[in-house]
Amino acid sequence: MSQHEDDALPPAPQPQHERVWRHPSELGFAAHTLRVEQRADIGRTGRGLLLFSLVAGSLLLMGLVIIVQPRTAETDAVGVIELTSRSVEVVELERENGAAPMAMVLGDGTYLVTTWAAVDSATDETFMTIDPRDGRRRTANIVHVDEEMHLAVLRVGNGNDTRIDTLPAMAKVAMGHRVIVADGAGRPFSVGERLDDGLVILDGASSTGSNMTEGAPVLDRFGGLMGLYTEENTEPCFVPIEDVEDLLRELAPD
Repeated sequence: MSQHEDDALPPAPQPQHERVWRHPSELGFAAHTLRVEQRADIGRTGRGLLLFSLVAGSLLLMGLVIIVQPRTAETDAVGVIELTSRSVEVVELERENGAAPMAMVLGDGTYLVTTWAAVDSATDETFMTIDPRDGRRRTANIVHVDEEMHLAVLRVGNGNDTRIDTLPAMAKVAMGHRVIVADGAGRPFSVGERLDDGLVILDGASSTGSNMTEGAPVLDRFGGLMGLYTEENTEPCFVPIEDVEDLLRELAPD
């Protein structure tokens, strides 16, 4: 073999101790094929899901608490008055002394009910009513006064509505319940004790200078009608709706 042919041959492999790489056959078949099996850590995954569920549940619970948290008295009053205005209709009674007590509309509007104090000391038995929604004015005459029950009934025009005992959705009067006097300002109170003359005290108000509207509906926080506002020796009170209902049943035709 010539010198030229010797130069064309590939070099001989380097000995193992002179190179940094290793052939698979030198490492062994087991070492070449060994793979570390990665198994799912079920315990760790389960704990992660549990933690996520607890966090998500806590956030949902906090959101629910915020939603159902009682609102301020002012926002409660606005919401209740807006809700109740669809079922409880009132008119204002024009008085010579400048006062404007309220009367609640019954049935189709032929009859009105208000407190006795709202019509007390009137020079005659005729009033001019004003609808606060559109300003319409109509004449109403007193047809019944019950001083013991602190109530008065008026009739608008010459109608003869047989549904005089038709009342909006009522709420049971219970001591401690939160109520609102729906006279526009929407002042909040709580139901106090019942007096000997049948009136129910409104707690949480100054006994003087209340400046609230006589005959205004007294509502619970869900819009249920609980009575009509009045005063007893300047003490804020209301005529309970049960008494209003009893009187109207007596006056209703058979």
